[in-house]
Amino acid sequence: MQKEGVDPIGFGMRYRSRHFNTNDWEEWQHLYPNIKFKVHSNVQIEDTGLIE
Repeated sequence: MQKEGVDPIGFGMRYRSRHFNTNDWEEWQHLYPNIKFKVHSNVQIEDTGLIE
């Protein structure tokens, strides 16, 4: 998603809500492709064959 320039989680909106520069959108577009994300997940399987 990052390679395609897509931000479905809304990191850019959060960034812009906390930075009040006149060029915050351009700054975010420059920063986003270079940000490294570390994702940690915790998956717990409770049962088989059910979707909740």
